Amino acid sequence: MSMSGYLPRFATHRVREALDDMPIVVLQGARQVGKSTLMAMIAQESHAVTLTLDDPDTLLIAQEDPRAIVAAHPAGLLAIDEAQRAPELILPLKASVDARRRPGSYLLTGSADLLHVKGVGDSLAGRAERIELLPLSQGEIRGRSTPEDFVTWLAGSPVSFRADALDVNDVLRGGYPAIHSRSLQRRLRWFRDYVERLSQHDAKELAGGGYSKHLHELLRYTGALGSAEYVRRGLARHLGVAESTVDAYWRTALTMCLIVEIPAWNRIPHRRLIKKPKAFLVDTGLSAALSGATPASIMHPGGREYYGSLVEQFVALELRKQQVWTSTPFDLFHFRESDGLEVDIVVETFDGKLIAIEVKSTTTPTKAHWRNLERFKDRYPERDVTGVLLHTGSGRSMQLHDWLHVTPITTLWQH
Repeated sequence: MSMSGYLPRFATHRVREALDDMPIVVLQGARQVGKSTLMAMIAQESHAVTLTLDDPDTLLIAQEDPRAIVAAHPAGLLAIDEAQRAPELILPLKASVDARRRPGSYLLTGSADLLHVKGVGDSLAGRAERIELLPLSQGEIRGRSTPEDFVTWLAGSPVSFRADALDVNDVLRGGYPAIHSRSLQRRLRWFRDYVERLSQHDAKELAGGGYSKHLHELLRYTGALGSAEYVRRGLARHLGVAESTVDAYWRTALTMCLIVEIPAWNRIPHRRLIKKPKAFLVDTGLSAALSGATPASIMHPGGREYYGSLVEQFVALELRKQQVWTSTPFDLFHFRESDGLEVDIVVETFDGKLIAIEVKSTTTPTKAHWRNLERFKDRYPERDVTGVLLHTGSGRSMQLHDWLHVTPITTLWQH
Protein backbone atom coordinates (compact mmCIF):
# COMPACT_ATOMS: atom_id res chain seq x y z
CA MET A 1 0.00 0.00 0.00
CA SER A 2 1.43 3.32 -1.04
CA MET A 3 0.46 6.29 1.08
CA SER A 4 2.06 9.71 0.80
CA GLY A 5 3.64 10.80 4.06
CA TYR A 6 2.89 7.51 5.82
CA LEU A 7 5.40 6.51 8.48
CA PRO A 8 5.68 2.72 9.00
CA ARG A 9 4.53 1.54 12.43
CA PHE A 10 6.64 -0.88 14.45
CA ALA A 11 3.46 -2.46 15.86
CA THR A 12 2.74 -3.93 12.41
CA HIS A 13 4.83 -7.05 13.03
CA ARG A 14 3.11 -7.61 16.39
CA VAL A 15 -0.32 -7.45 14.71
CA ARG A 16 0.76 -9.93 12.03
CA GLU A 17 2.15 -12.29 14.67
CA ALA A 18 -1.05 -12.14 16.69
CA LEU A 19 -3.22 -12.85 13.63
CA ASP A 20 -1.15 -15.98 12.98
CA ASP A 21 -2.36 -17.70 16.16
CA MET A 22 -5.30 -15.72 17.63
CA PRO A 23 -8.87 -15.67 16.26
CA ILE A 24 -9.45 -12.03 17.23
CA VAL A 25 -6.94 -9.18 17.40
CA VAL A 26 -8.02 -5.85 18.89
CA LEU A 27 -5.94 -2.81 17.94
CA GLN A 28 -6.91 0.00 20.27
CA GLY A 29 -5.79 3.54 20.96
CA ALA A 30 -6.99 7.12 21.05
CA ARG A 31 -8.53 8.79 18.02
CA GLN A 32 -6.06 9.84 15.31
CA VAL A 33 -3.07 7.74 16.44
CA GLY A 34 -3.08 5.73 13.20
CA LYS A 35 -5.18 2.62 13.92
CA SER A 36 -7.32 2.82 10.79
CA THR A 37 -4.31 3.32 8.53
CA LEU A 38 -2.47 0.37 10.06
CA MET A 39 -5.59 -1.79 9.82
CA ALA A 40 -6.06 -0.81 6.16
CA MET A 41 -2.51 -1.90 5.33
CA ILE A 42 -2.92 -5.24 7.11
CA ALA A 43 -6.31 -5.75 5.47
CA GLN A 44 -4.95 -5.03 2.02
CA GLU A 45 -2.09 -7.51 2.28
CA SER A 46 -4.47 -10.13 3.75
CA HIS A 47 -7.23 -9.52 1.15
CA ALA A 48 -9.59 -8.85 4.03
CA VAL A 49 -13.13 -7.51 3.97
CA THR A 50 -13.16 -4.14 5.75
CA LEU A 51 -16.09 -2.46 7.47
CA THR A 52 -16.05 0.86 9.28
CA LEU A 53 -18.62 1.66 11.95
CA ASP A 54 -18.04 5.36 11.36
CA ASP A 55 -20.34 4.76 8.36
CA PRO A 56 -23.93 5.33 9.59
CA ASP A 57 -25.51 2.58 7.46
CA THR A 58 -22.95 -0.04 8.50
CA LEU A 59 -23.26 1.03 12.13
CA LEU A 60 -27.05 0.64 12.04
CA ILE A 61 -26.79 -2.91 10.68
CA ALA A 62 -24.14 -3.81 13.26
CA GLN A 63 -26.35 -2.54 16.07
CA GLU A 64 -29.66 -3.99 14.84
CA ASP A 65 -28.47 -7.32 13.41
CA PRO A 66 -24.88 -8.04 14.52
CA ARG A 67 -25.22 -11.76 13.78
CA ALA A 68 -25.83 -10.94 10.12
CA ILE A 69 -22.58 -8.98 9.94
CA VAL A 70 -20.60 -11.94 11.33
CA ALA A 71 -22.46 -14.62 9.32
CA ALA A 72 -21.94 -12.75 6.04
CA HIS A 73 -18.16 -13.19 6.29
CA PRO A 74 -17.46 -16.83 7.25
CA ALA A 75 -14.01 -17.07 5.64
CA GLY A 76 -10.86 -14.97 5.52
CA LEU A 77 -10.13 -11.92 7.65
CA LEU A 78 -12.91 -9.50 8.57
CA ALA A 79 -11.57 -6.10 9.65
CA ILE A 80 -13.96 -3.85 11.61
CA ASP A 81 -12.92 -0.26 12.25
CA GLU A 82 -14.19 1.60 15.37
CA ALA A 83 -15.78 -1.58 16.75
CA GLN A 84 -16.54 0.04 20.12
CA ARG A 85 -19.47 1.82 18.49
CA ALA A 86 -21.38 -1.49 18.28
CA PRO A 87 -20.74 -3.55 21.43
CA GLU A 88 -23.57 -5.78 20.21
CA LEU A 89 -21.02 -7.43 17.89
CA ILE A 90 -18.98 -9.00 20.70
CA LEU A 91 -21.23 -11.94 21.58
CA PRO A 92 -21.75 -12.97 17.90
CA LEU A 93 -17.98 -12.75 17.38
CA LYS A 94 -17.44 -14.98 20.41
CA ALA A 95 -20.00 -17.51 19.14
CA SER A 96 -18.34 -17.57 15.72
CA VAL A 97 -14.90 -18.17 17.24
CA ASP A 98 -16.21 -20.91 19.55
CA ALA A 99 -17.88 -22.67 16.63
CA ARG A 100 -14.77 -22.55 14.46
CA ARG A 101 -11.58 -21.50 16.18
CA ARG A 102 -9.58 -20.20 13.25
CA PRO A 103 -6.58 -17.85 13.68
CA GLY A 104 -6.79 -14.55 11.89
CA SER A 105 -10.59 -14.36 11.71
CA TYR A 106 -11.18 -10.83 12.97
CA LEU A 107 -9.16 -7.63 13.28
CA LEU A 108 -10.94 -4.94 15.28
CA THR A 109 -9.90 -1.38 15.97
CA GLY A 110 -11.30 0.77 18.73
CA SER A 111 -10.87 4.36 19.86
CA ALA A 112 -11.95 3.12 23.27
CA ASP A 113 -10.87 0.14 25.33
CA LEU A 114 -13.28 -2.26 23.68
CA LEU A 115 -13.56 -4.65 26.59
CA HIS A 116 -14.52 -1.84 29.01
CA VAL A 117 -17.19 -0.22 26.86
CA LYS A 118 -20.68 -0.28 28.35
CA GLY A 119 -22.74 -3.05 26.74
CA VAL A 120 -19.88 -5.40 25.92
CA GLY A 121 -21.12 -8.74 27.24
CA ASP A 122 -17.93 -10.78 27.31
CA SER A 123 -14.21 -10.33 27.95
CA LEU A 124 -13.22 -12.58 24.99
CA ALA A 125 -10.64 -14.13 27.32
CA GLY A 126 -8.48 -16.64 25.45
CA ARG A 127 -10.00 -15.61 22.14
CA ALA A 128 -8.61 -12.11 21.60
CA GLU A 129 -5.25 -10.38 21.87
CA ARG A 130 -5.27 -6.66 22.60
CA ILE A 131 -2.54 -4.46 21.14
CA GLU A 132 -2.15 -0.85 22.19
CA LEU A 133 -1.27 1.72 19.54
CA LEU A 134 0.05 5.01 20.87
CA PRO A 135 1.16 8.07 18.88
CA LEU A 136 4.36 7.77 16.84
CA SER A 137 7.53 6.83 18.67
CA GLN A 138 10.65 8.91 18.11
CA GLY A 139 12.18 6.03 16.16
CA GLU A 140 9.13 5.90 13.88
CA ILE A 141 9.24 9.66 13.33
CA ARG A 142 12.89 9.40 12.34
CA GLY A 143 12.34 6.42 10.05
CA ARG A 144 14.49 3.90 11.93
CA SER A 145 14.87 0.70 9.92
CA THR A 146 14.52 -1.43 13.06
CA PRO A 147 12.38 -0.71 16.12
CA GLU A 148 14.12 1.00 19.02
CA ASP A 149 14.31 -1.32 22.05
CA PHE A 150 16.05 0.41 24.94
CA VAL A 151 15.43 -2.30 27.56
CA THR A 152 16.87 -5.04 25.32
CA TRP A 153 19.85 -2.83 24.45
CA LEU A 154 20.48 -2.17 28.11
CA ALA A 155 20.13 -5.84 29.05
CA GLY A 156 22.87 -6.79 26.59
CA SER A 157 26.37 -5.36 26.54
CA PRO A 158 25.61 -1.75 25.58
CA VAL A 159 28.40 -0.08 23.64
CA SER A 160 29.11 3.53 24.57
CA PHE A 161 28.30 6.02 21.82
CA ARG A 162 27.65 9.72 21.51
CA ALA A 163 23.95 10.66 21.59
CA ASP A 164 22.38 13.99 20.71
CA ALA A 165 20.80 16.46 23.10
CA LEU A 166 17.04 16.30 23.49
CA ASP A 167 15.23 18.75 21.20
CA VAL A 168 12.60 20.74 23.11
CA ASN A 169 10.41 20.68 20.01
CA ASP A 170 10.28 16.87 20.04
CA VAL A 171 8.75 16.98 23.51
CA LEU A 172 6.31 19.81 22.75
CA ARG A 173 5.28 18.32 19.39
CA GLY A 174 4.57 14.79 20.57
CA GLY A 175 3.72 11.97 18.19
CA TYR A 176 0.25 12.34 16.69
CA PRO A 177 0.73 11.58 12.97
CA ALA A 178 -1.52 14.44 11.81
CA ILE A 179 0.63 17.16 13.42
CA HIS A 180 4.02 15.72 12.48
CA SER A 181 4.92 18.47 9.99
CA ARG A 182 2.68 21.33 11.18
CA SER A 183 3.80 24.68 12.56
CA LEU A 184 3.31 25.51 16.22
CA GLN A 185 0.15 27.55 15.59
CA ARG A 186 -1.34 24.90 13.33
CA ARG A 187 -0.60 22.22 15.95
CA LEU A 188 -2.36 24.22 18.64
CA ARG A 189 -5.42 24.65 16.43
CA TRP A 190 -5.45 20.94 15.55
CA PHE A 191 -5.31 19.88 19.20
CA ARG A 192 -8.05 22.37 20.14
CA ASP A 193 -10.36 20.96 17.46
CA TYR A 194 -9.36 17.40 18.40
CA VAL A 195 -10.45 17.82 22.02
CA GLU A 196 -13.64 19.58 20.92
CA ARG A 197 -14.60 16.65 18.68
CA LEU A 198 -13.83 14.15 21.43
CA SER A 199 -16.02 16.08 23.85
CA GLN A 200 -18.97 16.60 21.54
CA HIS A 201 -18.95 13.17 19.89
CA ASP A 202 -17.02 10.32 21.50
CA ALA A 203 -17.60 11.32 25.13
CA LYS A 204 -21.35 11.67 24.56
CA GLU A 205 -21.50 8.18 23.05
CA LEU A 206 -19.64 6.62 25.95
CA ALA A 207 -20.83 8.59 28.96
CA GLY A 208 -23.56 11.03 27.99
CA GLY A 209 -23.75 14.80 27.75
CA GLY A 210 -22.83 15.59 31.35
CA TYR A 211 -19.35 14.16 31.05
CA SER A 212 -18.71 15.73 27.64
CA LYS A 213 -18.96 19.16 29.28
CA HIS A 214 -16.14 18.26 31.68
CA LEU A 215 -13.82 16.30 29.36
CA HIS A 216 -11.89 19.34 28.17
CA GLU A 217 -11.23 20.52 31.74
CA LEU A 218 -10.25 17.01 32.87
CA LEU A 219 -7.73 16.73 30.04
CA ARG A 220 -6.42 20.27 30.59
CA TYR A 221 -5.96 19.65 34.33
CA THR A 222 -4.15 16.36 33.70
CA GLY A 223 -2.01 17.85 30.95
CA ALA A 224 -0.94 20.73 33.20
CA LEU A 225 0.52 18.26 35.70
CA GLY A 226 2.71 16.48 33.15
CA SER A 227 3.53 13.25 34.98
CA ALA A 228 2.03 13.16 38.49
CA GLU A 229 0.20 10.89 40.88
CA TYR A 230 -3.55 10.75 40.36
CA VAL A 231 -5.30 12.55 43.22
CA ARG A 232 -9.05 12.40 42.71
CA ARG A 233 -9.80 14.96 45.43
CA GLY A 234 -7.88 17.70 43.62
CA LEU A 235 -9.49 16.83 40.29
CA ALA A 236 -12.97 16.69 41.83
CA ARG A 237 -12.44 20.11 43.39
CA HIS A 238 -11.22 21.53 40.08
CA LEU A 239 -14.22 20.17 38.17
CA GLY A 240 -16.68 21.01 40.92
CA VAL A 241 -18.10 17.48 41.14
CA ALA A 242 -18.22 14.74 43.77
CA GLU A 243 -15.26 12.36 44.09
CA SER A 244 -17.45 9.44 43.04
CA THR A 245 -18.42 11.36 39.91
CA VAL A 246 -14.84 12.23 39.06
CA ASP A 247 -13.91 8.54 39.36
CA ALA A 248 -16.51 7.74 36.70
CA TYR A 249 -15.19 10.56 34.50
CA TRP A 250 -11.63 9.32 34.97
CA ARG A 251 -12.56 5.75 34.00
CA THR A 252 -14.20 7.08 30.85
CA ALA A 253 -11.06 9.01 29.88
CA LEU A 254 -9.04 5.84 30.45
CA THR A 255 -11.52 3.89 28.30
CA MET A 256 -11.09 6.51 25.57
CA CYS A 257 -7.33 5.79 25.70
CA LEU A 258 -6.58 9.45 26.42
CA ILE A 259 -4.86 8.86 29.76
CA VAL A 260 -2.03 6.47 30.62
CA GLU A 261 -1.61 5.19 34.16
CA ILE A 262 1.68 3.85 35.54
CA PRO A 263 1.02 1.80 38.70
CA ALA A 264 3.14 2.00 41.81
CA TRP A 265 5.76 -0.73 42.23
CA ASN A 266 4.83 -2.67 45.34
CA ARG A 267 6.50 -6.07 45.34
CA ILE A 268 7.82 -6.10 48.92
CA PRO A 269 5.31 -6.67 51.75
CA HIS A 270 5.33 -4.50 54.88
CA ARG A 271 7.06 -1.58 53.12
CA ARG A 272 5.41 1.81 53.53
CA LEU A 273 4.97 2.39 49.82
CA ILE A 274 2.73 4.91 48.10
CA LYS A 275 0.21 2.98 46.01
CA LYS A 276 -1.33 5.74 43.89
CA PRO A 277 -0.64 5.44 40.16
CA LYS A 278 1.07 8.14 38.18
CA ALA A 279 -1.06 9.40 35.33
CA PHE A 280 -0.59 11.58 32.27
CA LEU A 281 -2.10 12.27 28.89
CA VAL A 282 -1.35 9.90 26.04
CA ASP A 283 0.91 12.43 24.29
CA THR A 284 3.19 15.26 25.42
CA GLY A 285 2.10 17.33 22.43
CA LEU A 286 -1.48 17.17 23.68
CA SER A 287 -0.36 18.08 27.22
CA ALA A 288 1.70 21.02 25.97
CA ALA A 289 -1.06 22.33 23.71
CA LEU A 290 -3.70 22.23 26.46
CA SER A 291 -1.31 23.90 28.90
CA GLY A 292 -0.15 26.59 26.48
CA ALA A 293 3.48 25.46 26.72
CA THR A 294 5.79 26.80 23.99
CA PRO A 295 9.58 26.87 23.51
CA ALA A 296 9.50 30.44 24.89
CA SER A 297 7.23 29.82 27.89
CA ILE A 298 9.25 26.93 29.28
CA MET A 299 12.26 29.21 29.68
CA HIS A 300 10.52 31.27 32.36
CA PRO A 301 10.07 30.45 36.07
CA GLY A 302 7.29 27.91 36.46
CA GLY A 303 7.69 26.90 32.84
CA ARG A 304 10.98 25.16 33.59
CA GLU A 305 9.38 23.05 36.32
CA TYR A 306 6.52 22.10 34.03
CA TYR A 307 8.94 21.17 31.27
CA GLY A 308 10.77 18.86 33.69
CA SER A 309 7.53 16.99 34.39
CA LEU A 310 6.74 16.94 30.68
CA VAL A 311 10.14 15.36 29.95
CA GLU A 312 9.43 12.60 32.49
CA GLN A 313 6.07 11.99 30.77
CA PHE A 314 7.88 11.92 27.40
CA VAL A 315 10.32 9.23 28.58
CA ALA A 316 7.57 7.10 30.15
CA LEU A 317 5.54 7.27 26.93
CA GLU A 318 8.49 6.29 24.75
CA LEU A 319 9.05 3.23 26.95
CA ARG A 320 5.31 2.46 26.90
CA LYS A 321 5.42 2.46 23.08
CA GLN A 322 8.41 0.14 23.05
CA GLN A 323 6.53 -2.36 25.23
CA VAL A 324 4.52 -3.31 22.15
CA TRP A 325 7.49 -4.63 20.16
CA THR A 326 10.32 -5.22 22.64
CA SER A 327 12.29 -8.48 22.63
CA THR A 328 12.52 -8.24 26.43
CA PRO A 329 8.96 -8.03 27.78
CA PHE A 330 8.63 -5.69 30.71
CA ASP A 331 6.17 -3.79 32.91
CA LEU A 332 6.35 -0.10 33.85
CA PHE A 333 5.94 1.29 37.36
CA HIS A 334 6.85 4.30 39.48
CA PHE A 335 8.17 4.12 43.04
CA ARG A 336 7.71 6.26 46.15
CA GLU A 337 8.05 5.42 49.81
CA SER A 338 6.57 7.44 52.64
CA ASP A 339 10.08 8.36 53.82
CA GLY A 340 10.64 10.35 50.62
CA LEU A 341 12.62 7.89 48.51
CA GLU A 342 11.29 8.19 44.97
CA VAL A 343 12.28 6.81 41.58
CA ASP A 344 10.62 8.22 38.45
CA ILE A 345 10.27 4.94 36.53
CA VAL A 346 10.86 1.32 37.50
CA VAL A 347 11.06 -1.22 34.68
CA GLU A 348 10.53 -4.83 35.77
CA THR A 349 11.35 -7.46 33.16
CA PHE A 350 9.43 -10.72 33.10
CA ASP A 351 12.45 -12.55 34.55
CA GLY A 352 12.40 -10.27 37.61
CA LYS A 353 15.23 -7.83 36.83
CA LEU A 354 14.71 -4.17 37.75
CA ILE A 355 15.77 -1.04 35.88
CA ALA A 356 15.42 2.06 38.05
CA ILE A 357 15.27 5.23 35.94
CA GLU A 358 15.63 8.85 37.00
CA VAL A 359 14.77 11.53 34.42
CA LYS A 360 16.41 14.94 34.78
CA SER A 361 15.81 17.96 32.57
CA THR A 362 19.42 19.05 32.96
CA THR A 363 22.22 18.95 30.44
CA THR A 364 24.90 18.54 33.12
CA PRO A 365 24.15 15.61 35.45
CA THR A 366 25.93 15.37 38.80
CA LYS A 367 26.29 12.69 41.44
CA ALA A 368 23.36 14.18 43.39
CA HIS A 369 21.07 13.36 40.47
CA TRP A 370 21.54 9.62 40.87
CA ARG A 371 21.51 9.50 44.66
CA ASN A 372 17.97 8.04 44.72
CA LEU A 373 19.08 5.26 42.37
CA GLU A 374 21.82 4.31 44.83
CA ARG A 375 19.33 4.37 47.72
CA PHE A 376 16.87 2.22 45.76
CA LYS A 377 19.56 -0.35 44.99
CA ASP A 378 20.66 -0.40 48.64
CA ARG A 379 17.03 -0.76 49.77
CA TYR A 380 16.56 -3.93 47.72
CA PRO A 381 19.89 -5.82 47.79
CA GLU A 382 18.16 -9.11 46.99
CA ARG A 383 17.05 -7.83 43.56
CA ASP A 384 19.08 -7.47 40.37
CA VAL A 385 18.95 -3.68 39.94
CA THR A 386 20.32 -1.61 37.04
CA GLY A 387 20.24 2.16 37.43
CA VAL A 388 19.77 4.66 34.60
CA LEU A 389 20.05 8.43 34.80
CA LEU A 390 18.60 10.06 31.69
CA HIS A 391 19.42 13.72 31.00
CA THR A 392 18.59 16.22 28.27
CA GLY A 393 22.18 16.94 27.23
CA SER A 394 24.36 15.35 24.58
CA GLY A 395 27.40 13.18 25.14
CA ARG A 396 28.57 9.60 25.43
CA SER A 397 26.66 7.08 27.45
CA MET A 398 28.67 6.17 30.55
CA GLN A 399 28.56 3.16 32.84
CA LEU A 400 29.59 3.58 36.47
CA HIS A 401 30.21 0.93 39.13
CA ASP A 402 29.03 -1.86 36.77
CA TRP A 403 25.35 -1.11 37.40
CA LEU A 404 24.68 2.59 36.76
CA HIS A 405 24.25 4.17 33.31
CA VAL A 406 24.34 7.93 32.78
CA THR A 407 23.16 8.72 29.28
CA PRO A 408 21.20 11.25 27.18
CA ILE A 409 17.46 10.75 26.82
CA THR A 410 17.91 10.38 23.08
CA THR A 411 19.61 7.04 23.77
CA LEU A 412 16.06 5.68 24.01
CA TRP A 413 15.90 5.70 20.21
CA GLN A 414 19.46 6.39 19.03
CA HIS A 415 21.04 3.24 20.50
